[in-house]
Amino acid sequence: MCASRSRKIASGALIVMAAAAAAFGGVADTLHNLSVTGPGAVKSPTETQICVFCHSPHNANPNAPLWNHSLSAVSNYKMYWSSTMKAYPSAGAAPQPDGASKLCLSCHDGTIALGAVGGRKTPIVVSGGPTMPASAPGYLGTDLSGSHPISFVYDNALAVTRNAAGGMPLLLPSTRVDPDVKLDAQKKMQCTSCHDPHDDSNYRAGMVPHFYVKPTWSETCLSCHD
Repeated sequence: MCASRSRKIASGALIVMAAAAAAFGGVADTLHNLSVTGPGAVKSPTETQICVFCHSPHNANPNAPLWNHSLSAVSNYKMYWSSTMKAYPSAGAAPQPDGASKLCLSCHDGTIALGAVGGRKTPIVVSGGPTMPASAPGYLGTDLSGSHPISFVYDNALAVTRNAAGGMPLLLPSTRVDPDVKLDAQKKMQCTSCHDPHDDSNYRAGMVPHFYVKPTWSETCLSCHD
């Protein structure tokens, strides 16, 4: 192998390692660190691994990259709907959570043990009970009707239909340039469009929610709503 190619491979490896270290370093100081070193009240009194609660380098869930947490069996979440909603015609017609949102709900809907991870005969013990306590700031339950709609396709056709109906317009997705607020590969709005599970640096109590991808409410909302 030539020296230049060796340098390129080594450089690429260093970039990947640096990115992984940054994600690890970021989540370590957040409420998503459920290990013994976590800063929150809800955490394991004994588990020292941080990433194991969500990820595994081997034998991971094939439905998501390196996913390690048991998925919720709930199939009838109560979803958001309003008379101005154009992505679907009624609450009953709303799509159920999928993609990254379903992964988030595997902890946040409160139906699955926080320590229910792959490769363990029994769930990792977590203080405050096996599931996310209803008093925890991230508890959502199965009624999502008060949250922003998720798991719907946000494309140009939807934006045009919504804008023709009047009210606050939507930006055409094809013209959006915000690098932080992202749709998934299926052009769907998911929890991870507005929240980064590895980075809570924008959080400000009473002002900006946990794990927000932007430092203000307005910057996040205005990336889609004009």
